[in-house]
Amino acid sequence: MNWSNPFRVQGETSWLDPSIQKDQPIPVFKPLTQIIGENSLAFGLLALLLFAGLLTWIYFRKRSASSVEQVIPPPVDPYQEAIDNIAELQGRKPGLQPKPFVFRLSEILRVYVEKLFKVPAMELTSEEFMREIVSHAFFRNRYEDLLREFVERGDRVKYSKELMGQDEMNQLLNTALHIVKDTHMRLQEEKMKPEPANATNSK
Repeated sequence: MNWSNPFRVQGETSWLDPSIQKDQPIPVFKPLTQIIGENSLAFGLLALLLFAGLLTWIYFRKRSASSVEQVIPPPVDPYQEAIDNIAELQGRKPGLQPKPFVFRLSEILRVYVEKLFKVPAMELTSEEFMREIVSHAFFRNRYEDLLREFVERGDRVKYSKELMGQDEMNQLLNTALHIVKDTHMRLQEEKMKPEPANATNSK
């Protein structure tokens, strides 16, 4: 008598059949080469999109850099800059209080000296600034006393409780304006001077 499995469907292979029991693992993951082969079109489109995006980014970056270069303003003349800033400070309505006024006026004058005479005025203390002025060939014996008075009066207001009236503020502003205009005039005069004959011959 053939005692077969009553639940077995005719023609179906049973995993309990000894003839088919083999030590072969059931594949779970596909090999990478197979995945790439099956999705080669999708990978190609993705690579194309990435390449196009990279080209677009490079193009717009170059375009942005060129536009920034085009809008760079020309260098400002230190003399004109100082004159404009002093005029703006003088015409403020309402005007600044003495302490911020002196800070701003001192900044304008120091920036002017730094840009025109290559003196690191903004980085120096008042004492260091005056040492630089005294040792500078252009300022020596010309503006020492005027600048020293300007610096000392400004420091008394900036770093103490000493008050300054409107007349003193105007006088300090006029001193800064005089220094800027007078140095500019002297520099222009020096440019117009003819070279000495011995200097021309030595060339």
